[in-house]
Amino acid sequence: MRIGTFAKKLGVTIDTVRYYIELGLVIPVKKDAQFVFDQTCMDDMTLITELKQYQFTLNEILKVLSFKRITLFTDNEDIDFYIQTLLEKKQQLLQEKEQIVQSVRLIEEKVESLYKMSVIEKATGVPLLFVSRFHCPECQVTLRVKEAQIQGEYLFSGRMECGCGYMAEIEDGIMITPVNIQAPKNEYYIYDREMFNEMTPGLISVLEKGNLWIYKRMAEEDLANRVVIQTNIETFVFSPKFVAALQPDVFYIFTGNSLEMLHKLKAKIQHINSQLPVLYIVNNDMRIPIKHQSIDCVIDSLSFNEYSMFNNSFALEKLLPYLKKNSFIVGFTSYYGTHAKSLANMVRFFPHSLPKNLHQGFVEGNLNEYGFKVTEKEYLGFVTNPGEYIEFHVEKEKIHFSAYLAMLQPVPQS
Repeated sequence: MRIGTFAKKLGVTIDTVRYYIELGLVIPVKKDAQFVFDQTCMDDMTLITELKQYQFTLNEILKVLSFKRITLFTDNEDIDFYIQTLLEKKQQLLQEKEQIVQSVRLIEEKVESLYKMSVIEKATGVPLLFVSRFHCPECQVTLRVKEAQIQGEYLFSGRMECGCGYMAEIEDGIMITPVNIQAPKNEYYIYDREMFNEMTPGLISVLEKGNLWIYKRMAEEDLANRVVIQTNIETFVFSPKFVAALQPDVFYIFTGNSLEMLHKLKAKIQHINSQLPVLYIVNNDMRIPIKHQSIDCVIDSLSFNEYSMFNNSFALEKLLPYLKKNSFIVGFTSYYGTHAKSLANMVRFFPHSLPKNLHQGFVEGNLNEYGFKVTEKEYLGFVTNPGEYIEFHVEKEKIHFSAYLAMLQPVPQS
């Protein structure tokens, strides 16, 4: 019989049969470039199915089949050998059963202990050390604090006002700036469990490589009393464990349009190190209520790619006034090969994105345009299946990742 009939009769797929042929589990005759299956093949498949029910691996099944093919199980010694093989498998399964029972018990104990465990953390708010840095993004006048609720060194609620009419709220220790309804924004954030399920382990591994590269490079810098910012933290954010592992006297600012994301990030950083001075700002248009020329370092965990996907501009254009003359940017970027179909797909999904986003050299070219020069870079690897979140990705195409350090170049004197 032909392979299709053989597979259907045994209730398996044609691919399974081909795989078994490749392993030598089934050995059909080849006639006119097609496999023909006889009664021997049927008998082998019957034994394979039976041994799989006994939890034999394919390698173990092949050994039994090999012994059968040589001996034909025609005398008592052959049958005794087969019986011994089955008894050894039984003993192995009994041992595995004991291990499974023990593992189940340990899991139950762990779950019970987790139910009893409560996360105790010190609640933090807007560090009072930041208050003097709050300036109106419109006229750069110092913002006035109204109706403030202060506990210790933190501001937990209140308003920040300017005479020009600008106002930002502080709720639960998070600053909430006015919403620009015309500014496009990403509706997803990485700490959403549903989104986590849409990202593959391969993508998460390369993100970890990128975060580790950023951490190692920042650890080489003297960041004492310097201000570090990351904007657009919805999908990708510098890992809280690395934030906490750096110097304790660094001032951090995280901005994003999702209040839920900022609450979750705040809770994670509080849990790891509640002493860190961190400012969390809900913001969707890069009009940040911070004094110009006060930021020393920008972290780009795919933030620039992400911003330019939703906006026909580069984030650094908005950030540049806030940066000091000796500031630097450390981060990692993603890109496709020149002829990747995913690039055209991305434009269809995000028609208002900045041209050439996700092309190789996109971030570096824009950094150069705004006065930054890449001084270090390192290729991190590629992923062919990043997950459903990157909905424009074409199956099996490579999306590459590269880390970089960029320094602001001095303006030539005329």
